[in-house]
Amino acid sequence: MRRALAALVVTAVAVVLLARYETHPPAKPPPPTKAVRAAAALPPGVKAGNGPLLTTPFSSIQVRAELLRGRLSGVQTLALTGADAHTQEINARAEPLLREEALLAGSADIDVVSGATYTSESWIESLRAAIKAARRG
Repeated sequence: MRRALAALVVTAVAVVLLARYETHPPAKPPPPTKAVRAAAALPPGVKAGNGPLLTTPFSSIQVRAELLRGRLSGVQTLALTGADAHTQEINARAEPLLREEALLAGSADIDVVSGATYTSESWIESLRAAIKAARRG
């Protein structure tokens, strides 16, 4: 009987504490920094294009693609911000994996990085647009 009463009291306290727990929406990501990059001369036959600056609930992301004979030959992440230290850590882990996979695939047809879904989806979307921009011009 005492065990049941103790379990009931502990459960009631846990429910009250959980009900009073206040959550907060994620902070808005900081605005991306406008890095001034000198236009580097591209090797012969290489076309480049920038994807759009995309914003997730946690980050801002922009990617640049370089194509050689229509195949992805270079990728640069132009903007990758994080709203907090946790997001910055996730982005720092995901970005090199995404870049490496895209270069190995030679396209934007890659999988998202586990644990970095928003970052991955936005990075891939910006890369797809960058590839289209490079093909156009």
